[in-house]
Amino acid sequence: MTEERQRLFGNDLELYGRDETYDLRPNGAGDLGLARGNANIIQALTLRLRVRRGELAPLGWPAYGSRLHELIGEPNTNRVHVRLMAYARAAIEEDPRVAEVSQLSASPSGRDAVRLTMDIRLIDRPNPLNLVFDFDLEGA
Repeated sequence: MTEERQRLFGNDLELYGRDETYDLRPNGAGDLGLARGNANIIQALTLRLRVRRGELAPLGWPAYGSRLHELIGEPNTNRVHVRLMAYARAAIEEDPRVAEVSQLSASPSGRDAVRLTMDIRLIDRPNPLNLVFDFDLEGA
């Protein structure tokens, strides 16, 4: 990975998910793992979608997160898919490293789940990043 790309996307503590919860990933050398470059931007955008907007307000980040949680309990219909796409686009485009969400689609991924597929154009990058995000309308 180029130094420029590394600087643009940065580093953060690497997380791994387990049943909708996250924990720090050890690096195998007795320290904490780091998400770097592409892995970091993917992790950051995924977390932005998973965190409820306003949930981090007590920590000084009132606008961080998404409104996807507002659709838990809704039926898996085209109308709900349109709202999911709007909420996901708004959240992703809040990240300062994102220029725009150039393509976004939603499709059923089971009875109560929706798969969001996004092509995200990052600043200073000609090729889009593809991000796939599964959302459970049951909230499990």
